[in-house]
Amino acid sequence: MKRILVISWYFPPINSSEGLVTYKLLNNSKYEYDVFMQNNNELWSYGKDEALNINKNINKIISKAKEINDFYNDAINYFKINQDKYDIVMTRSMPEVSHKIGLEIKKIKKDIIWLASFGDPIANNPFSIKNLQIENPYKARLSNFLSLKRFLKSLIHQRRCRISYKLLIKNNNKLQEKILNKCDYFICNNTYEKDYMLKDYSNKENLNKKAIIIPHSFDESMYTKGKKETSKKIIFNYIGHLDDIRTPHLLLEAIKKLADNDPNLKNKMELNFYGNVSDKEKLYIIDNDLLEIVKFKKNVSYLKSLEIMKQTDWLVHIDANLADIISENIFFAAKLVDYMGSKSKILAITMLNGISADILKNYNALCVEHSCEEIYNYLFLILDENYSKEPNTEYASKYSAPNVAADFDKKISKIIKERMVNYDKS
Repeated sequence: MKRILVISWYFPPINSSEGLVTYKLLNNSKYEYDVFMQNNNELWSYGKDEALNINKNINKIISKAKEINDFYNDAINYFKINQDKYDIVMTRSMPEVSHKIGLEIKKIKKDIIWLASFGDPIANNPFSIKNLQIENPYKARLSNFLSLKRFLKSLIHQRRCRISYKLLIKNNNKLQEKILNKCDYFICNNTYEKDYMLKDYSNKENLNKKAIIIPHSFDESMYTKGKKETSKKIIFNYIGHLDDIRTPHLLLEAIKKLADNDPNLKNKMELNFYGNVSDKEKLYIIDNDLLEIVKFKKNVSYLKSLEIMKQTDWLVHIDANLADIISENIFFAAKLVDYMGSKSKILAITMLNGISADILKNYNALCVEHSCEEIYNYLFLILDENYSKEPNTEYASKYSAPNVAADFDKKISKIIKERMVNYDKS
């Protein structure tokens, strides 16, 4: 069996969500991999962390590229020279440049087995659609009405952005369709994502035969053995990226309501944000005098974040409310499995139908809707009535990296056997 070539823009030491997902899968697999990656561009990542142990089955091939186009060219040139070394290539997205490389590799070597792995859909991504709603050019700020010239400039700028965004979505739709038709197999992290991606294709029955479901995983060996620190307060921690779509605003409103009714709240709870929080929410916290309760922490390494997860009372998970776009949440945040691997309790604000809710309910997490009133009620029960939900750690083991990688290896073995049978027939 030859080594498998993996094209991944992100891979440790640059620790993005996609890079870490890829790392945990490959690091626990029985197969051997050459990972073509870059080590210079840290945008949309958690920065560099050299502490992760790379097993001997992984060989890193590092491009010096800093830009997407240079990475594309480097990867194609590498494959042209080394194509005889590989029978299988797996491309990891996001970003989608890896799949564009896969398309070109398939042209160069038609009989190579191409696995295209999708972190999120490229076409009709609900986040992109939500962004279009937010960037509606007719929702100019009221302050711009004070100056007609400024108002018109704002409309023109937003209109151009909207047109560019629509063109991007159209191009992404074409790209995803091309990838799905040309690849031999495609990987999704859950069935909701797969069904959403295929729903508009006339040949979806044939495409469905190409689908492989490989969920995210946690690696228990990466957590420290330390115990929770004792505190008179109940500590809530959120770890990850938040913005104007995936927003903590309803949680903050609920805390504000609790604080209004309980002057002693600052001695009962603390909510820490590790990661990005929008300026709008920071202003809300300051304006409503919540800084003694809600705190912003500096960014931490991936391994440190796992340590924090293990020591917290309640981990907070927040999904975007996309109910006006999709009826079921298709996004499986990799952080969820890291949360479960810590064996801590989870408070999740999510859509009640979809992949997050399915997983979290089985874990026995506390799942609430995007409702200030419901969040407020459960926080009150936790703080004043000792309400608790003990995790189902046996269920969580389903997502351990060795178990997920073993399932992945079985699928790879099956693909190889099928290819050998086809060769024998020909």
